[in-house]
Amino acid sequence: MVKAIRVLRLFVLIVFLFIVATGCKTVERKKGFDMMKEIADVDLDTAKKPIYLTGTIPIDSVNVDLLATDIHRHDISKYPKEVVLYARVYDSLGHFVTNMAKPYLKDTTANYWKGLQETLGKKIVKGPIKIDSFTVREYGANDSIPYNIALTVDYSGSMAAVLETIFEGTEIFVDMKMKYDRIAISSFNKDYFPKVPLTKDKDSILQIYRTTKNQGIGAFSAPNQAIWESMKVFEGTDSTTPRVLVIFTDGDDNYSKTKVGDLIERAKRDKIFIFTVAFGYSQDKNLRQIAEYTGGKFYKAYTKEELIAIFRDIYMSLRYFYKITYKAPEYWGYHYVETFINVPGREDTLVADTWYDASDLFDWDDLGDAFSRPILFDFDSAVVKEESYWVLDEIADKLLSLPRVKLEIQGHTDNIGEIEYNQKLSEKRAEAVRESLIKRGVEANRLRSRGFGESKPLAPNDTEEGRAKNRRTQFVIIAK
Repeated sequence: MVKAIRVLRLFVLIVFLFIVATGCKTVERKKGFDMMKEIADVDLDTAKKPIYLTGTIPIDSVNVDLLATDIHRHDISKYPKEVVLYARVYDSLGHFVTNMAKPYLKDTTANYWKGLQETLGKKIVKGPIKIDSFTVREYGANDSIPYNIALTVDYSGSMAAVLETIFEGTEIFVDMKMKYDRIAISSFNKDYFPKVPLTKDKDSILQIYRTTKNQGIGAFSAPNQAIWESMKVFEGTDSTTPRVLVIFTDGDDNYSKTKVGDLIERAKRDKIFIFTVAFGYSQDKNLRQIAEYTGGKFYKAYTKEELIAIFRDIYMSLRYFYKITYKAPEYWGYHYVETFINVPGREDTLVADTWYDASDLFDWDDLGDAFSRPILFDFDSAVVKEESYWVLDEIADKLLSLPRVKLEIQGHTDNIGEIEYNQKLSEKRAEAVRESLIKRGVEANRLRSRGFGESKPLAPNDTEEGRAKNRRTQFVIIAK
């Protein structure tokens, strides 16, 4: 009986192993973009899939019911004097719609661009505020705008399965370049590998790239460091020529020492627009933040076809856009922007939206970082003047959006008056600001006040200009 049971168990084991073996032979394991496509087909809502630019179509030839619009990117480097939005209008097939603004407007009686408004603040909301004056200018293939473009690609171990597609996509990207553009190419793992310097000739770019494309494949990944190194490509270039940096990565950073905030601040200072393209189930937070705060755009690719479409979309969007320019409300915080387009024959209004942040406080700031705001007081008084209420609203709104940040509020004076008197006045003013922020909803335990009197001047006190700089309220991060 025992022997029969052993024989039966052996038979069952053999059958099981046979099924497993034959099953493994008949199912080909998917990897790279094939695997990502399978996941994307299951997880992504078709209605939410992005539309990428594929070509152009004039407004008088389009089906107006199939139109959409977006604000592809923005430029706030001259805020508040000037804000620039780069808007697109396109159909469901990805055709950019032309002839909707000067100098390419065919119907000179048409006014498609009906309105623009901003809403200020996330938690303490003001608006919407109508922008009464703005201009719209169309740009297309006939506008010879040169670009300096740096392309850097992730060659780390986590990207190994899609390297062939990266090679192909890079060549497609270069092949689409306009004759007056210059392109540089690099790759990275834990180290950075320049492959092609900024070069105008397309054939030269491709020739150099093909001889170096297989170099620099490694195990670790440092995308933040690669972005930092790639920005050096633009050193010495004409600052009036737009600078664009494109990075392709899964965002998995296990080697960088460079902080996201440092990247963003440098890109803003040097006017570099950063486009980040993430692969599959990537680490997106930093990539999104870098693109959003530098005036670029974040993309996500799951398939080979989508990656190629993104290459094309980036380049076409640098060529075809509607440039909207206006003077923004002066509010050093969060701005939500909406544009409104009316197209004859269409019942509803097309609406595009975006946001930008003009504040002095961000979640990447470090302990000890400080900023100053012009909070005004009556002479010889610790009562905040009414015209500074908006400044307090800006700061409170930002603190309510960053609940882990704690600030020290520092009061400073000039040297007019007695030292002891100025010390007490600075303490009272700092505490008045603290109480005003608490009234606006900020928790009391996140704020402390401190007065320094005239002990820490920023400028000599022998001129009115210098004394004005020294009369200030400063905010220092003490916890986050």
